[in-house]
Amino acid sequence: MTTALTPSELLQLRMRAQLLSRSREASGASSGLGALATADPDPGQFSGPQRIAAVTRHMLALQGQDWPSSRWALGVRAPGTGVADVHAAFDEGLIVRSWPMRGTVHVVAAEDIGWMQELTSARVLRGAAKRREFLGLDDATLERVVEASLTALAGGARLTREELSDAWTAAGIEWQSSWRYHLVWWLCQNGLAVLGPVSQAGAARETASSEPLIVRAEDWISAPRRLSGDEALCELAARYAAARGPVTAKDLAWWAGLTMGDSKRGLALAAESGALQQVAVAGSLAPHWCAGELLGGAVGVGSDPDAVPSSSLLLPAFDEHLLGYTDRSPQLDPAHFDRIVPGRNGVFRATVVAGGPASRGVVHGTWQRARSSGSNGTSARIVATPMPGCELLPEDLTEPVTQWAQFHGFAGASAEVV
Repeated sequence: MTTALTPSELLQLRMRAQLLSRSREASGASSGLGALATADPDPGQFSGPQRIAAVTRHMLALQGQDWPSSRWALGVRAPGTGVADVHAAFDEGLIVRSWPMRGTVHVVAAEDIGWMQELTSARVLRGAAKRREFLGLDDATLERVVEASLTALAGGARLTREELSDAWTAAGIEWQSSWRYHLVWWLCQNGLAVLGPVSQAGAARETASSEPLIVRAEDWISAPRRLSGDEALCELAARYAAARGPVTAKDLAWWAGLTMGDSKRGLALAAESGALQQVAVAGSLAPHWCAGELLGGAVGVGSDPDAVPSSSLLLPAFDEHLLGYTDRSPQLDPAHFDRIVPGRNGVFRATVVAGGPASRGVVHGTWQRARSSGSNGTSARIVATPMPGCELLPEDLTEPVTQWAQFHGFAGASAEVV
């Protein structure tokens, strides 16, 4: 008889799978991260951009529409790295930013974007014609833009969005500013381009705010993986669950933009392959699926003092800690949802996640960077707001604020609770 996981045990497994806890061996074993998944990874094996790339591969995809937040989503899962390491991972072609699913920007390992799009793009692309009709963009103009874009990007060119649209103008195309996002999305969603390097070739463009430049996918991605059909569906399901902990078919369907039928089939294929096991969760009728290696010693994990950080975590906006599931109740009180997504507008705020034994892994507040009065921009100030009924002390934030500051290259940072 299968023992049902408690909500607390479910949450601890999710934290471990997402590389947000100290005891990470289980998630690493299932994903090939090896030493990266432990509290003290071997820097000789995983360091700098390679470590950032390994985290990205493990997570399969991380929300990337907010550029600063997506960088910290990688950094918080790879302690000891910095923004420069993230930029280097992009510059070396290890990771890219694109639209693998749901019409939403994500950060993905470069070799994975192609097969993921082949599996998930059809449903998204079906709605593109209606969007172009709304924008007043006809098919003939779209074809001209694609041709002009590929010509401009030929020869390894790296262009900003503004530079790419200048090429449309130079080609004699009359276009509207409201079209640009859709056109860049179309190029990337169809696998023709990706948002790749942060730096210009041979030039030091990189700044704190630099976003990846547009490049031709076939030129930039040197070793794409070739997966299709059931093989791709199995891979997607297995890696999604390995990086999220126990999940349901509904979770996978929403996250990847699949039909429920394809989601169930993918999980079943992953189970048949031995990558996943079915588990029960107390209070839920839906079967959950989890990487087998993650389940080692799962029952009673809530009593493991090293299962999660002792201090709080500062997670970025749009983090997979919440965005990775449809049912977020283990980590977020449903009554607090409107404080995370004000007006339910789809914009998820940055969160403070508790690390203490009483409520570890649970969202206890939100945070934002305040404008610092420090000189030369060398220091920063973090302002946190607790959820109703939650206690949040400045000393709880000392360690995570220090980690955040070091990642971003600040000499120091302070925390305030309001």
